[in-house]
Amino acid sequence: MKKTLLQLIDISLRFGEEIILDNISMSFPIGKLIAITGPSGCGKSTLLKITAGLINPDSGKVLLNEVNLTGISRQALFKMRKDIAFVFQDAALISNLSAFENIAFPLRHHYNPGESEIYEKVSEVLKDFGLENEKYLLPAQLSFGQRKMISFARGLILNPKLIFFDEPVSGIDVITREKIINRILPLTEDPEITIILVSHNIDFIKNHADLICLIDDGRLIAYGEKDEILKSDDTMIQKILSIIIDEEAVVAEEVLDILMGH
Repeated sequence: MKKTLLQLIDISLRFGEEIILDNISMSFPIGKLIAITGPSGCGKSTLLKITAGLINPDSGKVLLNEVNLTGISRQALFKMRKDIAFVFQDAALISNLSAFENIAFPLRHHYNPGESEIYEKVSEVLKDFGLENEKYLLPAQLSFGQRKMISFARGLILNPKLIFFDEPVSGIDVITREKIINRILPLTEDPEITIILVSHNIDFIKNHADLICLIDDGRLIAYGEKDEILKSDDTMIQKILSIIIDEEAVVAEEVLDILMGH
């Protein structure tokens, strides 16, 4: 039995009268890749941000190694975040910093080592990601795929044990998608690293996830082993999976249109 790293207990959130998340509870074991998926607007990205301690729910608890993230001070949460990475869907790079300085930011923020050590570590990561030539470019000078890669590199610079991804392989070209997947896969081989991600990409989930969390309309529909969910004969589960597949196909067509200049 894998040790529980993270636990959600009765998580609920509203925006005005709208229910965003409705009483969600689940546990995340250490060393697994857990995919949170569901139709657009179902609340999955909000759930990911709550799980990562980026926003607080209206009610419920988020326990990381039995510490309640919703009830600790900002200073205590800051200390915990050096072991946590969050790779945003839109990359969320700092606009006035170069690619190099965006990656270096967590090092300066949490440890502030000497400049020679920062240069060595960041240069190594840039080389690993094939982005040496982009090191001095600003985010506005990078393609969307390059920004996502820089965001990923920034997330890995502190060697985190818990990594959150919001749609890591959606909305990008095939080559960049394969590069990102090939960077994620070695992480899954480390039994101490836990990955929790949101994705519409059923092929990616089918090939690489250990557990699937299926969300619809702010509710937890199913959570369990990958094959248990994907091969379920439950009509609601299959209907939701079909919607997700259709939405991903639309996104893929839009990306192709952009690349073809349409």
